[in-house]
Amino acid sequence: MASSNTSEDGVVRRHCPTYEEFASDLLHSDKPVIITGALDNWKAREWTPQLFAERFPNHVCEIDGKNYLMANFIERVLNSSDERPAPYLRSKKLYMFLPELVSEVEPTPPYFLPNWLDGPMARVFDKRFHKGAPALFIGGQGGKFPFIHFDGAHTQAFICQLYGRKQFFTFPANQTPYMYATERYNISTIPDIERPDYKRFPLFAKATQTTFTLEPGEILYMSPGLWHTTKMLSPSISIALNRANAANWASFSRDAVTRMPWQLKPGIAAYMYVMRLVRTAYDA
Repeated sequence: MASSNTSEDGVVRRHCPTYEEFASDLLHSDKPVIITGALDNWKAREWTPQLFAERFPNHVCEIDGKNYLMANFIERVLNSSDERPAPYLRSKKLYMFLPELVSEVEPTPPYFLPNWLDGPMARVFDKRFHKGAPALFIGGQGGKFPFIHFDGAHTQAFICQLYGRKQFFTFPANQTPYMYATERYNISTIPDIERPDYKRFPLFAKATQTTFTLEPGEILYMSPGLWHTTKMLSPSISIALNRANAANWASFSRDAVTRMPWQLKPGIAAYMYVMRLVRTAYDA
């Protein structure tokens, strides 16, 4: 049973908006935003599960502590079902996992810029954010992301669906009081979004949920703090990227300062303030 306040129309859809239209109308939306037409020139639009099996049959895929050869993993993906879902390959930074594919996720759509996780003063974020590098996700029908969450440090999230169909379950940032993030600020402890235990999580019944399907060639943009999780409706390949810039620097900085030991907080706060000034001037 899904949340009692479920919607399938709380999604904003635009075809190839200009950057100016994106920045003025969509960047701060509290709804999921789907952009079509912006990935038409990506060679990655030709990716299929079979292509990965053929090009990289012996490549080792580490998933949840277990290793699979790519060909064997893809076989599981193609035979995945709701009853017996395949392992879900997720969050693999492309430049480390399969660097020969990086050039196939170009050119960069304008909505992904500016990217303050790369460039002047951004090296301090490399270990956690890898300059906002593209991350690869491959899964089969019935596979799910393991938890409801929003992306760490209130980064912007872009999901590029390249193959197959992926179902999303999302909740606006103002639904946080109902999400039971009791252990980590951006991860819900509710284990099963499709069959929530309302006796254990009674406030979740009040949450407003939007459910929709991301189709091949579409980009999903989620503003900082938008809760989400996913389920594959078919074999699926997608690329995800995170961004920080002037639009979300206040919340990004607050998260960076909050997680630091108290004696480091003043220095980190000063660094984030100076970085904002430098990057704003650099982008001008």
